[in-house]
Amino acid sequence: MQRLLYCLILFVSLTGYGQGAAVSIGTRIENVKTEKHLNIPGTRLFIIPPPNFRIATTFIGLQKGKQAMMNVFDLVGGDYYTNAATFNKVEFLSRGIKVFDFREITINGFPAKYLSMQGDPATKTYGLVFGDTTFSTMIMAVYPASDETTGREIINSLNSIVYDKSKKVDPFETASFSLDDKGSKFKFFRSNANLYMYTPGGIDNTKNEDAPTFMVSQMPKDGGATLKSVVDAVLDKSRQYGMTNIETKYAVTKKINEVDGYETEVDAQVKDNKTHYYYLVVSKGDKAILIVATTKSDIDNNVREFKKLAYTLKFK
Repeated sequence: MQRLLYCLILFVSLTGYGQGAAVSIGTRIENVKTEKHLNIPGTRLFIIPPPNFRIATTFIGLQKGKQAMMNVFDLVGGDYYTNAATFNKVEFLSRGIKVFDFREITINGFPAKYLSMQGDPATKTYGLVFGDTTFSTMIMAVYPASDETTGREIINSLNSIVYDKSKKVDPFETASFSLDDKGSKFKFFRSNANLYMYTPGGIDNTKNEDAPTFMVSQMPKDGGATLKSVVDAVLDKSRQYGMTNIETKYAVTKKINEVDGYETEVDAQVKDNKTHYYYLVVSKGDKAILIVATTKSDIDNNVREFKKLAYTLKFK
């Protein structure tokens, strides 16, 4: 599964916000940084925030209380042309999402795709993805469907984007957790905002669909949601993206370094390939950390390595 698509699945599955009124976005967005521009921590993106939006505390991006959000996924090292291949009107319509507008535009000279859509009656979403062969950045902005003012303000903000490829980013600048990979064969490879990827030896295996994967994401936790329901939401959304024949092999609630956790393993079919999934979700306060690891072969040894790394997880 493409990393950018995985981000989108998590976003749609786990946010408690929804999808605003169709407003115009620039065909060619060209800006220079000003004193009004704000760097989104953990990214190379600069933007003039909409009124009353602040840096988010439980995800990468901006939020306006619990009413609206702008979630930023900045995948440095990713390929826009590969990652954004399925970011189009036909794909979203096939998922039952209403699409108001789709455009191919440019941002600071980079090719970009823009979508205005609605997947929930109460909310609307603007989706924007841009990049080149060295990075892929996605912004998903959500606001109440009846709040056209906020919708227009978000569009104005998107029109202010500046992307600085020269900016150095600490991948763990915004991480609310730590993992110690010294004792595991899975080493940190790279991050894209709130998604952290570990691979065997820390090497790039993104073009090898059979390689095991270990990904960590952080997100806000709805006070009423159970840890099991977080995993269930991901599985439900994964079914819509081609996962079939899901069979739970193991599930348990347990403490992970003194915080509540839920751990499960499932077998499933993805593109006619049998895949073994390992899930671990832990929470503390209004934050949740989700680990999703996959393997198609050498399952026992890989799961042992998944757990060896996962059990070092701690909140900062």
